[in-house]
Amino acid sequence: MFTLYDRNGRIDTIGADTAVTVGVFDGVHLGHQHLISQLSSLEPNLAPLAVTLTSHPSFVLGRRDSEYWLDDPDEHLNLIFDAGVKYVAVLPFTREVALMSACDMASLLHKELNMRSLLLGYDSRFGSKQNDNFDHLPKLASELGFTLHRGEPYLVDGEPISSSRIRQALLSGDVVATEKLLGHPYSIEGRVVHGRGVGHTLGFPTANVSLENTRKMLPKEGVYSVCVTADFCEPMICYGMANLGAAPTFGIEKPLLEVHLRDFDGDLYDHEIEVKLRYRMRDIVHFDSPEALHAQLQKDLESCINP
Repeated sequence: MFTLYDRNGRIDTIGADTAVTVGVFDGVHLGHQHLISQLSSLEPNLAPLAVTLTSHPSFVLGRRDSEYWLDDPDEHLNLIFDAGVKYVAVLPFTREVALMSACDMASLLHKELNMRSLLLGYDSRFGSKQNDNFDHLPKLASELGFTLHRGEPYLVDGEPISSSRIRQALLSGDVVATEKLLGHPYSIEGRVVHGRGVGHTLGFPTANVSLENTRKMLPKEGVYSVCVTADFCEPMICYGMANLGAAPTFGIEKPLLEVHLRDFDGDLYDHEIEVKLRYRMRDIVHFDSPEALHAQLQKDLESCINP
């Protein structure tokens, strides 16, 4: 049922007794990181293990029409490992799994993942609400021989961090607040594809990043200050600006991510790049002519200062 990983990749078995926490961990924000870090502090003699889900419960159960995440699959695993676990167990979240009671789920973790300690998030109910026997967990823990812990909320500006709070920040384009809650910049990764060539004619060549395969939630459309990290070119870290959204001046309504980098002259076509959003500079607007757009882009570039 579980797909198991350590830092080096997929593994067949867990070779140690474990301290386990369970969650969607969407974005692996500072609250998630705080919870995961408690595994080692509460049970230093056990191997810390995080169980994460392949799908959002709200999507599987029909409470959400679309499934957009705050991270991509590889990014998701890396962030969980960075938070301090030795193992990650990925659980396919299906309707059958959704119907498992709290005690059934805990028994499964004990049997298949060598769980000797279970750490629950401060607001976690853990298991199906329809088949709820959450209050029986202490008795089951005593019977099976594992300890049971409850985490504390992690507060920023006096409020608990949540994935929904981060989504609200993204919807408003506030990627500065998003970074504060995540503990790292919000980024979009994709392959650079051939675009319309308009940027070159305007004097602002762009790397056009495909958005077709990303599962990540896109923030509010706009022009953003960005940082791009690429290990295949010089310099390795470049700063610039990006248009995220439509291109109304040219009659294009489909969302695009077009990145112009300062002090970079190279070929990025067919390379995967990671675009980190630093702050939002302005709305996307329609210009009456390419010349007017050029003038605005020059102003944007001048205000997009490197750190």
